[in-house]
Amino acid sequence: MTRWLVALGFALVASLMAGLLGRIGLVQTLELKTYDARMRAVATGEGAPPGIAMVLIDDHSIRQLEPAVGRWPWPRMLHGMLIDYLARGPAKLVVYDVQFSEADKATRDIMGTPWTGQESDDALVASVKQAGNVIFAVQASSEGLVDASQNVQPTLDGVASLDRVWPLSGFAERRPLLTPPFPDLARAVHGVGHARLAYDLDGPARRYVPFVEVAGKIVPSLPVAAAIAAMGVTPDRVTASRSTLHLGDRRVPWVEQAVPDFYGPAQTVYRPLVPFRGPTMRADGTPTFRSYSFQDLVLAEQQILDGQTPHLDPATFKDQIVVVGVSAEGLKDTFTTPFGEGQMPGAEFHANVIDALISGRSIAPAMPWQRAVSTLGLTLAVAAVGALAAPWVTALATLALAGGLVWYATRALGQGLWLPLVVPLVALALTFLADLAWMYFVEGREKRRVKRLFSRYVSKDVYQQLLASPNDAALGGERREMSVLFSDMRGFTTLSESGEAEDLVRQLNQYFTRMVAVVFAHRGTVDKFVGDMVMALYGAPLDDPDHADHAVQTALAMVRELEQLNRLWAVEGRAALDIGIGINTGEMIAGNIGSDTIMSYTVIGDNVNLGARLESLNKDFGTRILISEATRRQLKGSYDLRPLGDVVVKGKTKAVQVFEVRG
Repeated sequence: MTRWLVALGFALVASLMAGLLGRIGLVQTLELKTYDARMRAVATGEGAPPGIAMVLIDDHSIRQLEPAVGRWPWPRMLHGMLIDYLARGPAKLVVYDVQFSEADKATRDIMGTPWTGQESDDALVASVKQAGNVIFAVQASSEGLVDASQNVQPTLDGVASLDRVWPLSGFAERRPLLTPPFPDLARAVHGVGHARLAYDLDGPARRYVPFVEVAGKIVPSLPVAAAIAAMGVTPDRVTASRSTLHLGDRRVPWVEQAVPDFYGPAQTVYRPLVPFRGPTMRADGTPTFRSYSFQDLVLAEQQILDGQTPHLDPATFKDQIVVVGVSAEGLKDTFTTPFGEGQMPGAEFHANVIDALISGRSIAPAMPWQRAVSTLGLTLAVAAVGALAAPWVTALATLALAGGLVWYATRALGQGLWLPLVVPLVALALTFLADLAWMYFVEGREKRRVKRLFSRYVSKDVYQQLLASPNDAALGGERREMSVLFSDMRGFTTLSESGEAEDLVRQLNQYFTRMVAVVFAHRGTVDKFVGDMVMALYGAPLDDPDHADHAVQTALAMVRELEQLNRLWAVEGRAALDIGIGINTGEMIAGNIGSDTIMSYTVIGDNVNLGARLESLNKDFGTRILISEATRRQLKGSYDLRPLGDVVVKGKTKAVQVFEVRG
């Protein structure tokens, strides 16, 4: 129960901390970058509906028209020719992302005929008035570009469409200045729209500004004005709430933001996200939106005026919404979007917005409860796995949940829902790290303490085997060919009768420490201590084909270690001790013996008893190390052995050949 409460606490705290981190600018920027990556993944560039096309003032047009009409900006009558050509389609709507705020200068037409500036302006005005479906861009200045104290607002009363009353009080962004087209053109246009783009803090334009308020007038953006005109939405059907903009029957969710205001304190703004169709150029080299070169259309219009068959039929643009804009590299009208830096022309940005509004596509930010549920749900899942499983399982589960979240968030964006990704991923990571820390520092500390204690009571091999296979800790045994070693300290009984108990225990511990280290160094297992006797096993619980050699090598090393201890004890004024060792090899029964609650890994059998008897015979022969014939036959190394003949040990009727190991 405690572990589950801890897991729940981890999930709640991690979710809260991740939410707080989500308010940091760096984390918000990371979220926007993941938004861009998801947008690139879901915006496949399948193409906009056939009702939208672009006409671009591109580098090709700049080069081809310069000999006839000079360098950019071109004479107004040239733009009038384009509008006349589109009117032959006729195009449904012409959205002109080029600003004409001042009167034209003297120029010449495409045939080289001189025109005055007024004649050029009049030609454009006549073409716009005759077409009756042209919406022009106007400039809504930013606060950083205008000194409010020196603000001289051009008159907006004569601008067509600005006398409409939009019921959007409080939802339009305030701007200090609006620069309309020159007066005659302003009276001729079907409508105007501001061309202001909204940039996020990290640079790209992901949102658009649907309406601005200038000098008490509400002005729609260029694409919003185009969509409203194309759909026939009247101003009274344009309403808004804190979460949604309503354009007739279209619902456009938007994101509420706080941005600096030229009037002083920050103002709250409402900006919808752009559900881009795709990059400017798709992977196969074709454009996402159909686009045409400005020069090609003007040339086709001139061909018609000359009585020739145009190379491009005006019917191509019948009932189309045509967005005219600049893409030439030197004219600086390309913008950074989720698809890359400075790659998308402003006309294409507007085309994406128009397409989204008309087709009803949008991207809604996840509701607060959706964000909370996704974050808390994932952290609870990780915490639950951590409470039940090993750390590596929890790590795999965390990675799987993170991968699932990335997949779902990407898929959701394609369906119009922006579900934050960074905050839930941070919460997942924090939950996993907290669970890992708990397991290591709290649960692991207790386990490490138990392991340390446990390893002191059993040999290293038994300890490792039980850790690897806990089920082996059951009653039962098996017959094994192995060797057993018994070593007994000589003279300790006499010493214990006269010495101090504390000194004796200290001396005995020194002895056992050295002897156990020797056993472990030669792949032996310490079975038990009985008084001052050590019983060691070779070939169990782990197989060892050289068990007899390792037992004899242990005995020789024990003698050397005791000689070093005796020299140390002599310096300390302690009595010297001697040792007797018996080794036997043969078939024995090895396993866990005892009860269900207390058991011990040991060996039993006649061959075990013989090893103990051989250790006792050292007193009779005055030797230190005795081995049986069975052990001698198993030896693979070369040792100094002295045969002592056949001996009938206690409990045996058959004589056993005994050998002394001298080195």
